[in-house]
Amino acid sequence: MDEMINQDIVKKLRSEKSWSQEHLALVSGISLRTVQRVENEGKCSLDSKKAIASAFDIDVKLLTASNMVILSPADCRLVAALNWLSLVDEGEYESSWHDTGELFQSRIGSLDWAEKLRAVREPLGKNISRSIKNCTDHESLPGVPDAAYAVLDFESVYDQKCNSLEKITLVNSERGWRVVGYFIQ
Repeated sequence: MDEMINQDIVKKLRSEKSWSQEHLALVSGISLRTVQRVENEGKCSLDSKKAIASAFDIDVKLLTASNMVILSPADCRLVAALNWLSLVDEGEYESSWHDTGELFQSRIGSLDWAEKLRAVREPLGKNISRSIKNCTDHESLPGVPDAAYAVLDFESVYDQKCNSLEKITLVNSERGWRVVGYFIQ
């Protein structure tokens, strides 16, 4: 039975890695014809879909997400998120609050934010590495006004915790992309 796969995501991921269709076929262990069918028709078997996801080191469900975005290193959403995270990594918790969006600031004060963030982040130790896993664009999210949002997921490693997931929600405002949500687990 054929699975639907977002052919644009596959093409973009392949292009970002500068891979040919032949190389993707080789790395994923599927035929060149299957790669061509995926990119032309958006169809393949579940096993082929899993093989492609494995080749790109992403979750298979991301290959069907129509709102997933592949970010270049210069993308303004990624730059905004990483700049904000660098304030948090440096322990500049109150400064990180000042660099958030109005929605965020209306829900928590700077001193409360600094206290809560200190309690969560300091036990983790220093950030060792962080890599973007995915980004999805949204026009609406639960519990907030409709706007242009981006949700970025990062895999992070800390001194005291090897596998962490950081989720940053950004809103596009008059001041550019601003953080309106942060979650770490």
